Amino acid sequence: MSGGAGAEAAPNGAAGEFPPDAKRAVYDAIALRRDVRNFRPDPVPEPVLRRLLEAAHRAGSVGLMQPWDFVLVRSAARKAELYRLFREATARAAARYADDRRAAYGALKLQGILDAPLSVCVTCDTARGGPHVLGRDSIPETDRYSTCLAVQNLWLAARAEGVGVGWVSIVDNAELARALGLPAHVVPVAFLCVGYPVEFAPTPMLEATGWRRRLPLDALVHEERWDDARGVNDGGRPATPADAGVRLRRTEDPADRDGPDALGPSAQPDASPRALAAAVPPADPGGARAARVRARLDALAMPRGSMGRVEDLAVRLAAAQGRDAPSAARRRVLVFAGDHGITAEGVSAYRAEVTARLCYNMVAGGAVVNALLRHQGVTPEVVDVGVDHAFGAGARVRAAKVRRGTRNLAAGPAMTRAEAAAAVAAGAAAVRDGPPADVIALGEVGIGNTTSAAALLALLTGAAAEDVVGAGTGVGARARARKTAAVARALARARAAENAPDADPHDEVLGHLAQAGGFEITALVGAVLAAAAAHTPVVLDGFITGVAALAAVRLAPHAADYLVASHRSAERAHGVVLDRLGLEPLLTLDLRLGEASGAALALPLVGAACALLADVRTFAEAGIDPPLDARGAD
Repeated sequence: MSGGAGAEAAPNGAAGEFPPDAKRAVYDAIALRRDVRNFRPDPVPEPVLRRLLEAAHRAGSVGLMQPWDFVLVRSAARKAELYRLFREATARAAARYADDRRAAYGALKLQGILDAPLSVCVTCDTARGGPHVLGRDSIPETDRYSTCLAVQNLWLAARAEGVGVGWVSIVDNAELARALGLPAHVVPVAFLCVGYPVEFAPTPMLEATGWRRRLPLDALVHEERWDDARGVNDGGRPATPADAGVRLRRTEDPADRDGPDALGPSAQPDASPRALAAAVPPADPGGARAARVRARLDALAMPRGSMGRVEDLAVRLAAAQGRDAPSAARRRVLVFAGDHGITAEGVSAYRAEVTARLCYNMVAGGAVVNALLRHQGVTPEVVDVGVDHAFGAGARVRAAKVRRGTRNLAAGPAMTRAEAAAAVAAGAAAVRDGPPADVIALGEVGIGNTTSAAALLALLTGAAAEDVVGAGTGVGARARARKTAAVARALARARAAENAPDADPHDEVLGHLAQAGGFEITALVGAVLAAAAAHTPVVLDGFITGVAALAAVRLAPHAADYLVASHRSAERAHGVVLDRLGLEPLLTLDLRLGEASGAALALPLVGAACALLADVRTFAEAGIDPPLDARGAD
C-alpha cells in the first residue's frame, strides 16, 4: 500500500517538508497500523522497546504537562491475573448484545494478553503539573487527550519497527488500577499488548469480520457548522436506533426450516448434476503429458525418484491442470456449512446450534484452519448451504442456503431430490463465481455430518451401518451406539424406499444424496464437479469431503483424475473411501477435525510439488554429469 494522496509533494514545496520517501513512510505507518491480536512469543529487543517508549514520550501535550507513565508487565503470573479481569469484562459486555450480534461478538479475538511477550499500561497522572496547568483550566480532560497522543506515537513507531500493538479496552478501569497498584490520582488510559505479530492483516479485524464498516470521509467533514445530514452509521446511512445488529432468527419446529432466506429447490438448468458431470473431461487422455513430466523429473539433478511421492503429486497436478509446469500460486479454500436433522437422535457430542458458532469463529479468524492457513496468505471462504441460522449481511458468510438444515434421515429422506440438485448447483456456483484458482481445497462444517456421511457411504457402497460409523466429533460408546442404530434405521428405510437401484447412475446418486446427504456434503459434490470441469485440482480434507468426492466420481468417473487426498483421518471408514477413490493420502496424522484442516496442512506439499518442476534444474541445465548408470543401479 502506498501513502496515497497524502504523500504527494506540495505544489511549491513547503518549508520543512519531508523528502518524498520519508513522507511516504509516515503515511504508510498511519495506513498500515493495525490492532494486533495474535503474537509470536519472541520478545521485543530492549533497544527497540526503548525507541518505542521514546517516541511515546515525545507526544504533544497541552501545557507540556506530559501526564503519561508506562507500566511494563512481563511476568506470566501478572499477565494471567490481568487476563482474568479482561475475560470477566468481556463476558459482561457480551451479555449486552442479543442473539446474532452476541454470537459474532463471541467469535472475535479481542485481546492477546497471554500471547504477547509484553503488556504496557499507559496511564495519566491527573495531578502532574499542579492544579493550574496551562490550557487545562477550561478543559480538564486534556490530560487524557494528551496521553492518547503518546499511545498513538508508540503505536505508529511500533508499526515502523514491525512490532504489533493491540489496544485492549474491555476492562473495568478501577479493577485494572487496583491490580497495577496505581495511586488514586493516576488513571489507566490504554492497556497495550506489544510483540511481533503473526501477521499484519490487510484490513482491520472488525472491518474484515463485518462488525463495523469504514465510514466514508466525505460524510464526516463539515464546513463552517455541523451538518446533521452528514451523521452516518457504519453502513453509510443516517444513523438510527435500528443499527443495533441483526437478531438471530430460528424456527421453533425443526421440520419447518424453509424461510425467506432460503434459496429453495430451484437450480440453474446448466448447473444440474447431469450437466455438471458431462462437463468433466479426462485429465490427460493417453497419458502423454504425464510421460513428459515424468521424463523431466527423471532428468532433474537428483537421484531418480528420490523425491518419492512428491514426484507422483507433481505428475498428477500437471495432468489435472493441463500444463507441464503446474502452479499452486492461487489457492482457494472453500468450507461448506450445513445443519443436520439427525442430531435429534443424539449422535453428536455437540448441540446443533454450534454449527453457526463455528462459522462465526472461522470468518473471525479464530478457527484451526485460519491458524494453519494464515502463514500461507490464504483466507477460508465459508459458504452457508444449509445452516439453521440467519447470518447477518455483514457476517462474511456466503449466502447459498437451500434450506435451514436437513430433515432427520433416520425418519425420512434428508432432503427432496430438487433440494439435492439445488445444493449441488450451489457448490458448483461457489467454485465458478469466485476468483480464479490453481488449486481448490475443500472442507465442511456441520454438527452431525459424520453420521450423514456414513449413511451416504453405505448407500454408495452397500456397506452395513456398523462398518461405516465412527467416533465423529469424539462421541463415547453410548452415543456411538445411538449413531450406529440411527444409520441402520436410515439405511433400512432408504433401501426399502429405493427398492431397486436406478438404472441411470445420475438419478441413483441424486437419490442417495436426497436420502442421506447433508446440504454441505451435497454442495461439495457440485464443487468437485465444477473444479474438475475447469481443470483445477481439488485437495480433499477428510472423511466427509471424501464421501462427497466418491459421489461426484459416481456421477463423473473422470473427476477422480483431479483429486488429491490430503490425509488419512482417524475416522474408521475413511480408508474405505480412499481405496474406492484410488487415492493415496499425502499425510497420516490421525486428524478428525474436518473444517479443511487436513487440506490446509497439505497445501504446502502441493506447492512444493509444483516448485520441484519449476525451480529444479536438470543435470544438463546445471552442467552436472548425469549418473553413471541411468537406471540407478549400484
